[in-house]
Amino acid sequence: MNEPDKHDEALGKLLQQWRADAPLPPGFQKAVWRRIEQSQISAAPAPWTVIARWIASALPRPALAVSYVAILLTLGLTAGWAQARQETARVKNAMGERYIRSLDPYQAPPPEMR
Repeated sequence: MNEPDKHDEALGKLLQQWRADAPLPPGFQKAVWRRIEQSQISAAPAPWTVIARWIASALPRPALAVSYVAILLTLGLTAGWAQARQETARVKNAMGERYIRSLDPYQAPPPEMR
């Protein structure tokens, strides 16, 4: 559909003869360079793009990448388990104290439950 044919020869000759003689508006070049600079500033990579590039360059080997992911996953699971254990102990003590107060509101809870 876009193949050149004999009908385009006349158009091609006409376009070769055409010249634009209109003067550019004042400050045109400054405006163009300002827009170029703004596009370069706004085209700064997003933080996740920088991180993805760093990971791609730092971990080019799949085995190394898998080992890093496994280590980080293990550390995350261990930290989560420790946090959950502390929270469970805290909630257990609070529930025990509430139970004792529900039985006898005037009785002080044992020292280990405070």
